Amino acid sequence: MRSDIHNLMLAESPEAVDAANREFYATFPYPWPPMSFPRLDDSDFETIMLNQSIGDFDHRTIPADGKIWVAGCGTNQAVYTALRFPKATVIGSDLSPASLETAARNAKTLELSNLELRQESLNAVAYHDEFDYAICTGVIHHNAQPATALSRIKRALHANGVLELMVYNRFHRIFTTAFQKAVRTITMHGGRVSRYQEELAVAKAIAATEPIASSEHMSPFRDSHESKLADAVIQPVEYSYTIESFTNLLAECGLEMMLPCYDQFSQSRGVSWDMQFTTAELQEQFDALPDASRWQVANLLLLDRSPMLWFFVRHGRDYDDGRCAARANQDFLDRTFIRATTRLKNYVRGSRDLNYRLSSVSVPYPFKPKDVLVRSVIDCADGSRTMRQILGELGVDVSSHKTIADLRVQTTSSLCPHLRSV
Repeated sequence: MRSDIHNLMLAESPEAVDAANREFYATFPYPWPPMSFPRLDDSDFETIMLNQSIGDFDHRTIPADGKIWVAGCGTNQAVYTALRFPKATVIGSDLSPASLETAARNAKTLELSNLELRQESLNAVAYHDEFDYAICTGVIHHNAQPATALSRIKRALHANGVLELMVYNRFHRIFTTAFQKAVRTITMHGGRVSRYQEELAVAKAIAATEPIASSEHMSPFRDSHESKLADAVIQPVEYSYTIESFTNLLAECGLEMMLPCYDQFSQSRGVSWDMQFTTAELQEQFDALPDASRWQVANLLLLDRSPMLWFFVRHGRDYDDGRCAARANQDFLDRTFIRATTRLKNYVRGSRDLNYRLSSVSVPYPFKPKDVLVRSVIDCADGSRTMRQILGELGVDVSSHKTIADLRVQTTSSLCPHLRSV
């Protein structure tokens, strides 16, 4: 019997789900092409920050001229990736011809020479030990058997390769998964075969009906583009995970978590996997837990306020003690840093021909953070004092796991690329 917490009504086989997803994204291409794509002057900048995001302050794990795979690239992600890592060779795979057509059109107008797009299913690819870095966000949970696709991705990675993986957080998807199943319970009653346009019409009617219409769960989709609404409420197949079930999925495929990937959604909501408790005794117990257990507790307590399940993962290691975050924090404290600076230009989409052209406007990057402490830390980084010394001078408690983890990601990660180790 299939679990009631997933949307698996159409999950008859990997081949059937591939066909359903291919048709779905031909009908509703997603995401929509952006108004602009960014380009940085320093071609090594993003590689340095990516390495720091995974706790490598020597910048050696992922080479600037390495090979990157965007597994399930959709319309835009492979294009973004090729721009971020201009020295790398980037492969973008997707089973949707419509999505690849959009990506190819954008890549052509951007004159990208380091990107190759391939129509292929993650359930059938045969890559082996090819990639230094792989990106798969929002993809495997739409497969009939997520472990099958994930095992193929794992096999494609070099032994020391890194995978950026995002799957749905179960506590974020209660409403949308229930909505998807409600639509199909109506449209597929009596063994009927429903079409996506029929399902969307039913979904729109439900969304306009009280108390659904005024529900806070509907707010992200009000007045949204039709493709965004469809992706949320009539996606063919959807799994979702807790930290515990996500960890089990990784282990089944021979993978393990490294560190959370600090994402813009969690940043905007001000949430993280590290918690601060009111008693020192409980805090000590919590901080002493292995990473996965600590994140599991946060997932269970924060529920829908917990971050996205967006992590860097790697091949499993028998000798690992499950405390990658603590080691990254200590390395962060013992390093010296200088400010990371480059300049940013944008490829801007034309209003008539929809082609992208490089703007002549160049601005300093990264932009100044709003947080006062973060700005103070950045201003003090001169390459001579360690981060531990700087924080001591600023009166910051370096024994607090949460404080150091937050400062590490808010100053040295891809999302907040203010400092680079020297």
